[in-house]
Order: sequence, then C-alpha cells, then structure tokens
Amino acid sequence: MINIYSQLMSAANKSLFGLTLGPQNESDGPFIMGNGDFFIEIPVAFGCSFSDLTLTGAMGTGLPNAAELIDKGTEVGVESRLCNAIKVATYYLEAGLLKTPDMIITTNSCCDAMDTLGNLLNGYKPWAHIPRFNMHAPHSYDDASYEYMGKQLRQAVKFMEDVTGRKMDMDRLREVCIESNKQCQLLLEFQELKKAKPCPAEPDLAREGAEFKNWSKDRISPQVTEWLEILVKETEKQVKEKKGIEGVDEKIRFLWQDLAGSWASGTVLARLQKELGAVCVMDYVSFGTWTPVDLSSEEAMFTSFGKRFLLEDPMNRQALHTTDLFCNDILQIVKDFSCDAVILPAHIAHRDTNSRIKVVRDMCHEKGIPCLVLGIDIWDKRYMTPDVAFDRMKTFFEISGLL
Repeated sequence: MINIYSQLMSAANKSLFGLTLGPQNESDGPFIMGNGDFFIEIPVAFGCSFSDLTLTGAMGTGLPNAAELIDKGTEVGVESRLCNAIKVATYYLEAGLLKTPDMIITTNSCCDAMDTLGNLLNGYKPWAHIPRFNMHAPHSYDDASYEYMGKQLRQAVKFMEDVTGRKMDMDRLREVCIESNKQCQLLLEFQELKKAKPCPAEPDLAREGAEFKNWSKDRISPQVTEWLEILVKETEKQVKEKKGIEGVDEKIRFLWQDLAGSWASGTVLARLQKELGAVCVMDYVSFGTWTPVDLSSEEAMFTSFGKRFLLEDPMNRQALHTTDLFCNDILQIVKDFSCDAVILPAHIAHRDTNSRIKVVRDMCHEKGIPCLVLGIDIWDKRYMTPDVAFDRMKTFFEISGLL
C-alpha cells in the first residue's frame, strides 16, 4: 500500500516541481501570464499556456538558493513585510528572467502582496506593448457577485479572442469542465475518507492532488483523473480494513489553518507525524468546498467559474471574506475531522488572516479547542526554523494534555 501512495506522491511532484520561468503548462498556443489563479479550465480549453507569477515565485522559495532569491527580491525595493513568494517573483520580473507573455490577465485578490505583483506586472515598462486585461473581484459571496465575476471572466475570454484572432470552442470548454468536475468530485471523496480514524492515508496527498489538478504542467488532464481514481480506490481499501498511515501511530489530529508553504510539509509536519503521531488532517489548500461547474449553458459555466473564484478557491475563501466565514470553517473542520487542536501558522505576510488571530484564539478557548499561534514565514525557514517550530508544537501538545 505504501508503495502505491509513494508512487502517487512521486508522480504529482514530478509534474509540480522544478522551477520554470516560462509557462507552467506548455502549449502550442499563446502564453498568458497573471498575478494569481485564472480559472485554468479557460486557457486549457483555449489551447493557451498559462503562468501564475505568484506560483512561480512560490516555487522559487523551494529551490536550494531560496534565501539568495528572497534577499534579491528584498533588494529590488519592495516593502520588507511583503510575502517572500512575491519578493522572488518580483526579482524574476525586474531582473528580466521571465519569458515574455503574449498577454497579461490580472485581478485584485484577497492578498495585498498578489495585488502588488499585479500592479508591477501592469506597470513593467519592457512589457508596455503587451495587451492586458484586469478583472475586479467583489469582496462578497452571493449570486449577484458570482454572476458579476462570471461576466468579467467571459470578457477576459473575449479579450483573449481579440488578441489571438481565434474563438473559444465552447464545446471544448465544456469537455474540459467535465474532466475538471470529475477531478473535484474525486478530491471531495478523498476528503471524506480522511475523516476516518485513524487517518487512512497521508493527508498531504489532498494538497498534492489539488495542486496537481490546478497548478501542474498536466492541468485538467485524464492523467490527473486517473491519479485521483487510484488514490480514492486505495484509500477506500484502507478505511474498510481500518488501517492508518503506514508507520504512524496516530495520537493527535490537528488543523493547520494556512498554506504549508515551501518547507513545512516535508519538515515539521512530517516529523510531527513520524515522531509524535500528530497528524495534520487539514490545511488551506486541502479544504475542498467545490461545487460542480454548471454545464447547462455558457452563462451558467462562467457564473460557476465566478463562484469558484470568489468562494471556493482555498485562499480566496479563507482570506477574501468575513471573519465569520473564516471561523465557521475552522469549527466545521474541527468537528468533521475530529481535530484535537488548531494551529495558526500566522505567516508573517498574511496580514488579512493574521488580523483574526485574537478572534480565533478566543473562539477556540470558548469551545475548549487547544489553539497555538506560531508566527512563521511559510516561504523562508530562516525566520523560524523547522526545529524551533517542531519544539514549539511539541511543547504545545504536551501542555494541552494531548501527549
């Protein structure tokens, strides 16, 4: 069983990792660059290559020379507390290391750092001649907002058509959405299986699967669907046989309420699981709330994209909206996944979510849920090393009576 899971992890990593300063998914068509997620179903159906510059910077923080890249980004002159993934992306841009795109599509975001990167992209003088389109995301989640965002995404497609001189094949877009819906359903099935005690499979496979689907060179491909089908099938067997993660004596289940960044999963979280039996059953990226793309009409498809962008994209859901939604998600995850504790990594550049720390801590105290605030940098382990983070979390579990 462990060999199958290891093979799945290896296949996802092969597609995901390895820095590219050009498109993150290659295509013979034109190359689009953005400052954040642009619903990948659209460029895939259009036959475009697409690069999320924020993701490019994040990938850079996982390289052996990450510290040097982060420092170079700081030297460019960006605000010192800016997210280090954005610093690296800014360095790549200002140093002229990126492949020149054929068009730029940006949007305002839940993240002020990503907004800054969008402004830098739009103001980058060497690319002044490149056609660009900017979308405005409302900070609300109701039907009117989904329709509004869907219309802007449709306008973005019209922009792509005008730049390239070719039309979007709506039948092809529908085919891509059918594949995407299958993948989302499989991710949700794996999420349900993770509720079993003990956790039947490496929980980080949920994050790997979501990233494999949305961020890799194999985006929305049948290869990803097959990967997810194997994952769900093998995990169903584990649940049926009441087996947990190979080599892990599960004692604690906890929520990591943020991104894992470029180092936490493979260091502190892996060590906690192996040495203490403390399993991170959920994180930002793994928490799936997706609804299927509505295929009944062209308008319905784009409205569905708008809903996913505003409410169901993990980081937008967690940071774009109200503290009430943020807190309710925490309570729902703790209940559904039988979490013993909540860890707030408090990434230094996530000022939006960090503004809620006291509210979350007070809520957890009232509900009797042990809660720890770390204060790390998810992209730069010099700020708080994996060893220090491990020691703090171990001490927290001991003081809370969980160990």
